[in-house]
Amino acid sequence: MKDVPVSVVIPALNAERYLREAIASVQNQTLKVREIIVVDNGSTDQTAQIAFDSGASVVKESKRGISPARNAGIRQSTQEWIALLDSDDLWDANKLECQWAAIQERPAAGVVACYFRVLEHDAVILENTPETSEQRWLGYDSRIIGKNCSYFPRIDKDFFPRFLPSCSDALIKREVFSTVGLFDEAVPYNEDFEFFLRALARYPLAIVEQTLISCRRHAEKHSFNLQGMRDSHFAIVNYMLQHREKYPAGAPEVYRDRLKTHFLTVERALHERRKSQQN
Repeated sequence: MKDVPVSVVIPALNAERYLREAIASVQNQTLKVREIIVVDNGSTDQTAQIAFDSGASVVKESKRGISPARNAGIRQSTQEWIALLDSDDLWDANKLECQWAAIQERPAAGVVACYFRVLEHDAVILENTPETSEQRWLGYDSRIIGKNCSYFPRIDKDFFPRFLPSCSDALIKREVFSTVGLFDEAVPYNEDFEFFLRALARYPLAIVEQTLISCRRHAEKHSFNLQGMRDSHFAIVNYMLQHREKYPAGAPEVYRDRLKTHFLTVERALHERRKSQQN
């Protein structure tokens, strides 16, 4: 099996329920990665032992949050490309092969992403389709369609309402971290949102327009805290407005306006749900 210069970094906190399956999804790739690093983020269960038994390198960290854990793994990594995977998510077997083909087609890309499906109780509740993919890019003329990926040499404010990479789907060139920095450890939620905005202000993006990962949704998930996500989103936007030079032109204003609409819609939906439960 061909191997590729990829380090996989998996932050894990009390992840014994799903970690073995996540690691196996990396090991079962049609292209072999050169290292798998699990960062044990202060777990009190068997997370570290499961990682070790599964053949991963283990980095022990105190419980300081997901961004410090990711950063510790990135610093420990040795390969030219870094893939991030949440400990409860899964890669399809051809995920890396498809992204590696995109890299060969577009070597200037700093980030290579793909689409994901959402699992709840191991059932698919949301998945990208060819129809939703085409709808996503209607009216957007800066997309260059290739054999293995769509390519975006420059990201503008009209791009972000349509797509933004997430950690489990992204393959990131090492030099990106050297240029724009690591994950902001002061950001408790939506840290990937802020990082990818920084990265895409400086580097082209390639998107493999296939669904190649499964993201689990459950109550313990870091991203399931609605209040924390809302507070963090608005803190990030305020920071972006004060430091516009770090981000794509117009992105802070676009996200500020979209967040107001999004969270107002969420609040209305929650209010209606509470009313229906009381009746």
